[in-house]
Amino acid sequence: MENKKPLLFEMYPTLEGKVPWIPILTNIPTDIDRLTDLEKYIGLTGGEIYIKRDDKDHHVYGGNKLRKFEFIFGRAIQKKRKGMITIGGIGSNHCLACTIISKELNLKCNLFLFPQPLTWHVQRSLLLYDYFNAKLHFNKKFIGLALKAIVFKIFHPKHYAMLPGGSLLFGLGSPIGTLGFINAAIELKQQIDNGSIKEPDVIFVAGGSCGTAAGLIAGCKILKLKTKVYVVAVSMDWLVNSSTITKNANKALKYLKKRDKLIPNIRVSEGDFELISGYLGSDYGVKTKRGQKAVDKVMELEGKKKGFKLDTTYTGKAIAAMFDFLNANENKTKKVLFWNTYNSNDLTKYLTETKFDYNKLPKKFHRFYQNKYFQCWQITDCPDYIKSDCPAYLNHEYRFWKIVDCKLEPIKSQKAMNLLKNAIKLEDC
Repeated sequence: MENKKPLLFEMYPTLEGKVPWIPILTNIPTDIDRLTDLEKYIGLTGGEIYIKRDDKDHHVYGGNKLRKFEFIFGRAIQKKRKGMITIGGIGSNHCLACTIISKELNLKCNLFLFPQPLTWHVQRSLLLYDYFNAKLHFNKKFIGLALKAIVFKIFHPKHYAMLPGGSLLFGLGSPIGTLGFINAAIELKQQIDNGSIKEPDVIFVAGGSCGTAAGLIAGCKILKLKTKVYVVAVSMDWLVNSSTITKNANKALKYLKKRDKLIPNIRVSEGDFELISGYLGSDYGVKTKRGQKAVDKVMELEGKKKGFKLDTTYTGKAIAAMFDFLNANENKTKKVLFWNTYNSNDLTKYLTETKFDYNKLPKKFHRFYQNKYFQCWQITDCPDYIKSDCPAYLNHEYRFWKIVDCKLEPIKSQKAMNLLKNAIKLEDC
C-alpha cells in the first residue's frame, strides 16, 4: 500500500504543510511476525519474540533509511534541490538507499565514501551505487572526506547535503529524519491497538547514526507506551552514545513542538532507554563470532521461511545482544520486538546487469576488487552455463555452501570452500 499521509500528520493535523514530507514507502504498515521457533530455541517461559518487517517497506530497497527519507527528501524537494550529497562507508546501506531513491525521484546523487572492512557486501554495494547512477568520491580519512563534501556543496548549491545515516552529527543538523521513526512508533501503536501485537516490554534496534533509535524512543514517550528501547551500538562510540541519542530525540521533539503546540511538552532522558555496548568488535563493519552465529541461527529457524535477511554489521549484532538479554532467567517472560532495519528485497537482478564489471567504477575503487575474492565463482572461474542457473552467483550470502550444492567438479568446489572459510575473518566478540 502506498503511503499517502504520515500517521504523524493524522495525529497532529497542524503539522501538515509545516513539516516537509513526500511519499516513498510502498508497503506500510510493515508486518509484525512472531518468531515462535526462536522462542523455543531460547527456551522462553511465557515470553514472546516478534520482528518488525521494515526490511520490506519499499518495493526495490527496504530498511530503516526510507522512513527518514520521506521527510529528508521531502525537504530537498521543497527547497527545489536537483541532487543529494551524503557520506558513508564504501559498503553503506544508507548510501545505497540514497542512491536508489535519488534515481526514483530524478535527483542526482553524489556519495562521499570512506573505507570499511572489505567484504562481499562492500563489493556488491559499490557496483550497485554505479548501477543506480551515483557519482562516487573517496578519501581514506573521514575528516578529509567531509571537507571534500563541503567543498563540493559550495560549488553545487542546488544539491541537498544529508548527514551520515540521515541523522544528527554531534547534535548538529536537522532532526527531520528522526521524525520518520516517531511516525513509525505511531504505526506500532496502531498495530498494538488492532491486536497485531501486544505492547512489547522491549524493542531491540541497531544503533548506527542513532536517528532510528531516537525517533522510536521519542515516539514511545509521546504515546505513553511502557515499551523500553534497547539500542545496540554497532558503530564507534563518538557516533553512538547516550548524549547523541538524547540530543537527537529532544531536537526532534522541539522541532515538532515549534510547529504544533499540541505536541506534549516532554524531554527524553538517558533513563528512557538502554544503550548496549560490547557487540561492535574492533571497528565499524567488522564481523564478529557472536554476530555471525546469531545471523545463522535466526536465518536457519525463521529467516528463510519468513523471507527476511539479517546482516553482520547491524542487525546480526543487535540480535546477538537480544539473545544474551533473553538468555537471562529474569527476562524469559518478556515480550520483545526486534526492529529489522536491513533490506530483504533481492537485488540480484540489478547486480547481474552489472556483469561484475568493476572497471566502470572510478579507478580509486578498483583496488577493492583486484585479487580480493569473497565468492566461489571468483575463485573457480565458474563457466557461464553454471553461473546463470546457480543461486550462489552474486547472492547476498558470501558462503556458497550455505546456499546450494555446487555443480562444479568436487575438487574445484572443495578448493573454493577451503579458501573462503580461511578468508572469513571473525573476531572473538
